[in-house]
Amino acid sequence: MQSWKDDPRSATNPLFNENKLKFGVFGLNSGHQIMTKAPNRYVADWDRTDAAAAACDKLGIETLVSLMGWFGNPEHEPFTWASALSARYRNPTFISTLHMPLMHPTFVAKAAATIDKISGGRFAINVVAGANPGTMSPFGVGLEDHETRYAHAAEFMELLKRLWTEETHFSFSGRFYNISKALSNPKPIQHFPPVMNAGTSGRGKDFACKYADLVFTLLEPDMEDARAQIAEYKNYAREQYQREIQVWTHGYTVIRETEKEAEEFLNFYAVEHADTEMITAWVKALGASSETDDPVKLARMHSHWAAGNGTRLVGTADQVADKMTKLANMGLDGILWNTIEPENLLAIAGRELLPRLEANGIRKPFKKV
Repeated sequence: MQSWKDDPRSATNPLFNENKLKFGVFGLNSGHQIMTKAPNRYVADWDRTDAAAAACDKLGIETLVSLMGWFGNPEHEPFTWASALSARYRNPTFISTLHMPLMHPTFVAKAAATIDKISGGRFAINVVAGANPGTMSPFGVGLEDHETRYAHAAEFMELLKRLWTEETHFSFSGRFYNISKALSNPKPIQHFPPVMNAGTSGRGKDFACKYADLVFTLLEPDMEDARAQIAEYKNYAREQYQREIQVWTHGYTVIRETEKEAEEFLNFYAVEHADTEMITAWVKALGASSETDDPVKLARMHSHWAAGNGTRLVGTADQVADKMTKLANMGLDGILWNTIEPENLLAIAGRELLPRLEANGIRKPFKKV
């Protein structure tokens, strides 16, 4: 069984580098992940996302991951966004998020291969089976029930794999796709670009462990529960599918000189300026359209969405580096940062955070290409 650490894609893609804990910045094409009305909040802006990508390129941050809601907020379309940035910067991987019910595998195969060529093998996709009716409605598409959407997603991935790998025309007849004389060229540099997926239900976990290289999940707040959660994903992939996967999470990240200053800034944007209407609508939609009906989990989601959702990474550089080191030693492979201040966070990361993680043996010093 081949380990992802020995994956041939490591020749071009930093998602497979030797760092024990990898990093990315989440949602700069969109900005709606953090549900705040703070006057200085990040709103999708090409110049700012370009500047953040430049900072990631300089620091050796492994990836920038897009979001897409189709809700009418300012958003940059993920494939176009990734294509432009990957042509400008030589180090990060750019990950395009796509909703499988809204995009045909034939298009995705060609678009992804094109960006993989442009980037020199530094592209990946984040595939979403569909969890919010509001994402579907601008396309006039209804949200499929839970089992149907994962059956649809599995067929999508099987067809995509064939489009990326087969060298002659083929036909495909399934429940959701019926095509003939299909052939996609050029092929991706990576042969099969990495896939990220955030399946959390029982069916979703099975899909993620079967098809994804990077399983993206919301960690339990208790550290020992999180350790067991990470191990469960990895063991399931090994036992059921003889695959090695990475487990990633996301976290709202605030680093300041003192813990008090960090907490005050978090309170400023996530409490004083929380967008309660947006949070309530979002959590309601997620609860209604997924298998997440646990009231405790829904309440936790509500309290964290204004902050950015995910793992709490708030405090001094020492405190945040200590928590990240513990997570890495528990088996976590990557963290996507949620922030309303990407420029400031990346500056602090370069100056304060990354050197501490290098000293802890979690990351290696970066040499820019």
